[in-house]
Amino acid sequence: MSYQDDVKERFLKFREKKYAIPVGLALALLLGILFVPFLGAICFGALIIAIIGFYVPYYFGLKDRRKLAVWGLVFVMVLAVFFTWLVGVNNVNAMEGVRLESSDGLLVDGTLEPYRGGADTVHNFQVTVTAPSTGDYNVNVIIHDWYTRQVIGNYTMSSAGLTADGERFEFATTLTEQSVFTYRFATNASGAWVHTFESYGPVHQSDVDRFTTLLPAYMIALLVQIGLLFYLLLAFSWFSQRSRDRMEEVMKERQQMARGNDVGKQEESFVCSECGSDVPASAGRCPQCGESFEEDTQGAEKGKYECSECGATVDEGARSCWNCGKEFEE
Repeated sequence: MSYQDDVKERFLKFREKKYAIPVGLALALLLGILFVPFLGAICFGALIIAIIGFYVPYYFGLKDRRKLAVWGLVFVMVLAVFFTWLVGVNNVNAMEGVRLESSDGLLVDGTLEPYRGGADTVHNFQVTVTAPSTGDYNVNVIIHDWYTRQVIGNYTMSSAGLTADGERFEFATTLTEQSVFTYRFATNASGAWVHTFESYGPVHQSDVDRFTTLLPAYMIALLVQIGLLFYLLLAFSWFSQRSRDRMEEVMKERQQMARGNDVGKQEESFVCSECGSDVPASAGRCPQCGESFEEDTQGAEKGKYECSECGATVDEGARSCWNCGKEFEE
């Protein structure tokens, strides 16, 4: 037995265990959680996760399609909970203290203090222009609502003086909405407008509030991206099984018809009176012992003769020919 055959046999034995299906479900969840952070980065990421969610439990013994349909919903729900915590809570918290800068280095050391707050909190935005122009130019801070992507404000910052790195600008404001915001800096000090990358902040919601706000939206999004593909795989599996079952029925019907023809052929035979062998009905001699059956045939033809006038076959006891009417002498 090859190594692959041995592994396959061991897996088939393991699949018969009562805990095989729970192990398959746990493995599918683990793999799904590992892949879901890269949902937008991996090509066909949603399809890969849907295949994992369907076929891992399937090969571990969960083949009832009703249970698979329920499992698909549970699978997507669990992934949505993890994805919401990762994106809506962990990623937002990880951006605290990040310093923003532009790709060309014109804007550096962009900060926000404090990162968290409420309606009465004064947030101070600061950034440094490394190569300030001798002419007039503006430095702005642009704030968005993260949930709605609406612009809260595009504020012009004021100079806070020169530093060793360039000219420092600042702007202070309060934001009354209980939401999560994003911000970035922009300047036209070099002529064209230059922007920093965007970051979360200020944050006016607790981790739990952000989680409960985002969970329904991410749940619907994953149901569309992953759940739809999962149920397409389920439907494909059902149609495939139905086709296989139909093919098996057709094959069985053909086999039954073939056996019926064989039985019919066997019935068109008789047993040799000399040796007991089966002899085809059309055979003149026994293929086993050579016994001739011509006498029986001739015997079967006794009692008939031909009319001398018309040649028709007439029974031995007939007084006239049924064809031409000739009368026979006794």
